Amino acid sequence: MEDNPVPTRFLTVSTISEHGQHLVDFRHTQPARPDRDQTESTTVEDGRRLFRLPLLRGRSTAAASRGERAELKEREKQLKSIEAAKEAFFETPAGRARLAYKRGHRLFQYELEINELDPTLIPGPAGSPARVTTDPVDILNAVTVEGWKLVTGKFIHSEMRNGVVGCYLFKRSQKRRLAMNNPWQAPSAND
Repeated sequence: MEDNPVPTRFLTVSTISEHGQHLVDFRHTQPARPDRDQTESTTVEDGRRLFRLPLLRGRSTAAASRGERAELKEREKQLKSIEAAKEAFFETPAGRARLAYKRGHRLFQYELEINELDPTLIPGPAGSPARVTTDPVDILNAVTVEGWKLVTGKFIHSEMRNGVVGCYLFKRSQKRRLAMNNPWQAPSAND
């Protein structure tokens, strides 16, 4: 007779095919360990193991994550600001001229209300900042350096548009195209 018999546990491993049929049924006997608690033994019998990850606690981790979140929000804010500035530039005459040139257009036309000219952002030559102007001649020059030659310009008095409107027609001219900066990337001269 044995002094102190060790209880035996049976572990079952079953494999089931994708059609729901038993492929293998394997039993293995293993002596039980009395030092394990009940929850651990039931998970082993079920064929699963519990893994517990340590909880990260501490002020330095929370402060770092707050700082990272704040930095991420600031970057997102800057990206939105840059995207808004880019879209605003492509609504200006020089921006529209740049898009038309890139699309391969032969002619470019735009109308400019001379009496109520809003401040307009125009790009500077590569390496110099963009600037804001209300001078119609500066705006015309900004269009020509984007690769356009002024063919004709007419002024029309329009009561519906509150005064004089300049109608300008440009022809594509590769020799007039200069390397200009992207105003949404370079700081403006008015900053």
